[in-house]
Amino acid sequence: MKKYLLLLLISCVGLASCKKEVLVQDDTLPNLTVLKYVTPSQWIPSNNGYTLSVDIPVAELDEDTFENDDVSLMISRQDDNTYEKIPFVYDGQAYSYEIRPGFVTLYIQTSGDNILTPITPTTRTRVKIVLITSSL
Repeated sequence: MKKYLLLLLISCVGLASCKKEVLVQDDTLPNLTVLKYVTPSQWIPSNNGYTLSVDIPVAELDEDTFENDDVSLMISRQDDNTYEKIPFVYDGQAYSYEIRPGFVTLYIQTSGDNILTPITPTTRTRVKIVLITSSL
């Protein structure tokens, strides 16, 4: 009986020592979401044909944001209710991006098989650009 009481006491003390954490949104670090659209005619093929690219102007991506914050991209390839986080590979095509102040460049490339060439999207592509503010 003493053994069970001791076990019960240890259990109660263990459960009582759990710490409840409350996460508070920090309104001093606002993130920003920018939606852009790319039409099929905006994709530019590279000279060797293994890459398609498009420059997307993003005025909110200033020098300070470029140097101090994070930029995340998602695309809706069919401009529907589905986003895919970049980078990813789909049907032998690798989707990636690079950033510089004022612009995001989106790429569709072959995923290692040089006999394949990327296929230009036939519909409008919706691009979600999320600027994630960082505290220094």
